[in-house]
Amino acid sequence: MVRTLSAAVRTIVLVPLFFIYTIAKAGYVVWVGKRNRDSAKIEQTLQTWAKRFLRIPPVEMTVEGRDHVKSDQRYVVVSNHISNFDIPVLFRAIPTPIRFLAKKELYKIPVFGPGMDVAGIVKVDRGGVRSTREAITEAAHETYRRGYSLMVFAEGTRSRTGEMSDFHTGAVRIARDNEADLLPVIISGSFDINPPGSKLIYPGTVHVKILPPVPSADIEPGDIRKMTDQLRADMGQTYDELRSTE
Repeated sequence: MVRTLSAAVRTIVLVPLFFIYTIAKAGYVVWVGKRNRDSAKIEQTLQTWAKRFLRIPPVEMTVEGRDHVKSDQRYVVVSNHISNFDIPVLFRAIPTPIRFLAKKELYKIPVFGPGMDVAGIVKVDRGGVRSTREAITEAAHETYRRGYSLMVFAEGTRSRTGEMSDFHTGAVRIARDNEADLLPVIISGSFDINPPGSKLIYPGTVHVKILPPVPSADIEPGDIRKMTDQLRADMGQTYDELRSTE
């Protein structure tokens, strides 16, 4: 009862305030971007935003495997997706700047949409004239040019049960098209912070494990599905191991 009441108070009070804070930060990013779209202030702002997002429940984090990440290398970060908190978790956990794919509908939000564009968030328009793959590949090139890695949720959508679903081949295709290594990242513990169907946000601990990078340069077109399934198997095993310790 006390836990639910505390969660209700934090949700009702902090979430609206954080929404206002997010819009304000997006406006700041737009202002900075008009002068320099590659300004270090943009990444600093995203990191601050993620840190404060995780304070709402609040969320504690443990991260393993940061030593696998080279700061001068760009990756396709492949992650499972079990919570609305996964994006700020990844921003804070991965020791290199990352950007993610976002539905075009989010870009219609005043201030917030332009802020995402300036920050380098990749817009995905599945109903556009060009193919989704072509559009994402072009955006990925720009993402890497600006010094960011691209993060992809391999399941395509957030899990409704907490279980890891089958992986789509998109992440491996993007990595192969851009000659970027795959960086598998497993998130565990965030599902219970904001379970599907719940309007409340609960405190919790999130465990993140970064696995060694997987080279993609030598992947043949016919091996994309095989590589995707291997990633799913390796990440699924790690996910089960992490959950068994919670």
